[in-house]
Amino acid sequence: MTATEPATADPTARRRGPRALLAAVDVRLTAPGPAYRLRAVHTLVALVVGLRLATRDWTAIADRPAVLTTHANLAGWLPAPLPPGALVALQLAGLLGVVLVVVRRLPHVGFVLAWVCYAALTALWGASGKVMHNDVLTVTVGVVLLFASVPPRGTPPDARAVRWGWPPRAALAVLATVYLLTGVQKLRHSGPDWVLSDNLAWVLRQGSSPFGPELTHLVADRVWLAQLFAAGALLLELTAPVWLAVRRTRAPFALAVLVMHGSIWAFLGLDYSAWVLTAAAVAVPMSLADGHRWVGLLGRLRSRPVQT
Repeated sequence: MTATEPATADPTARRRGPRALLAAVDVRLTAPGPAYRLRAVHTLVALVVGLRLATRDWTAIADRPAVLTTHANLAGWLPAPLPPGALVALQLAGLLGVVLVVVRRLPHVGFVLAWVCYAALTALWGASGKVMHNDVLTVTVGVVLLFASVPPRGTPPDARAVRWGWPPRAALAVLATVYLLTGVQKLRHSGPDWVLSDNLAWVLRQGSSPFGPELTHLVADRVWLAQLFAAGALLLELTAPVWLAVRRTRAPFALAVLVMHGSIWAFLGLDYSAWVLTAAAVAVPMSLADGHRWVGLLGRLRSRPVQT
């Protein structure tokens, strides 16, 4: 090429663009990570599962008439109604799995046991034709940790490996994706009217606030205020990947989630505490810099080598 000839772009550069982006994401996702960070996320998500197992009366499933059980999921094909003893057995087995995770005795087996029991009970609970959204996020994030290679006892907390780095990051990616999809679904079904119409005002009027109807009507009777709440919720969901991609904004995202779901409970009486706790269990440990004392403390629990 002479000095007077124009430089031509590499014809394959444009094709390499998306591939380069995917490669960069893959490198970031699978980069080595410290053992204590996986321990922290793994344990905290297990504790959320344990709290859900322990605080719900799962035997209520047995009171549902068989005629109301549909085949909306695999659990709907089981003989109905299931005896209360079988439901309690699943609950106790799941709690045993959580204990195994917390005390770091067969933590991988314990998490799989806890998640399977929890997922089975939530599927049975929702086998009447409607997905119970309260537990969707916890179950979905837990799928990633089913495949996590948990650091064995005696592993130095600061030891780093790819197999310990990808599961917390993958859980973070799943968390971001679930929130993004909830926002996308609102736009898919309602479009901008989900915010700009009186949609949320009517939803509020049909809710049951634990503080009485006065609080609900305070917002529902002011359409502009209901629209402001709707816009805030939609914006948070659609921008979740941005919040969670940056380490310093992950903890604020968990706080914003608490505010959003807390307002849903206050105005409508709907309990999304599992979403709040799951978001915190993943986002807060992932918001701390490597070597931070707070997340390192949890990672060091039960990790000291056994003295012989």
